[in-house]
This record gives sequence, structure tokens and C-alpha cells, in this order.
Amino acid sequence: MTSGLPGVDDFTFLSDRSDVVFAAQSSLDQLALVYPDGTAQTVLDASDGLASPTSVAVRGNQIYITNAGFAQPHTPKVLHGTLDFAAPRLTQTY
Repeated sequence: MTSGLPGVDDFTFLSDRSDVVFAAQSSLDQLALVYPDGTAQTVLDASDGLASPTSVAVRGNQIYITNAGFAQPHTPKVLHGTLDFAAPRLTQTY
């Protein structure tokens, strides 16, 4: 369990055998990586193109994030990236 992680709209586990979670923080325009001890690290934010992320999915080493774009300029889209499992962060390939 973690605290201080506001605006979580959706989350998914890193893999079927992982206890690490990606959390989409819609109101903050962020994607956080949350560890079993409750610590969290922002891995993507508005500077990476996130705008109201509402859902996140992982398949293999691919991650997909729905960008609802609630605020102007309202550009909903699906973002795609490749996970680097050696260092759990994203290599962005939008």
C-alpha cells in the first residue's frame, strides 16, 4: 500500500509475476511506478506527452497508455513505449 499517490485512475502490474505496479495519475498527467514497499517514482509526465492518462496496460515488454486529453487541446490518443526490465523505466517510442 502506498500513500501520497493522488489521482490514480487505473493501474496494472508490471507482469503476471510482479508486485510492481504502473499507476496512471489522470489529474496529475503522470505515470508512476509503485514498488512493494509503497514507494513510488514518476516515470512519465506531461513533458513526455501525457495528458490525463486514464488507463495503462502491459503486454510483454510493451506498455500502452490511453491519453484522454480532458484538458485543452483535447487530443485523446494511445501512447506506446517499450519497457526496459533491467532498469524498470520506459524507453519512449511514441
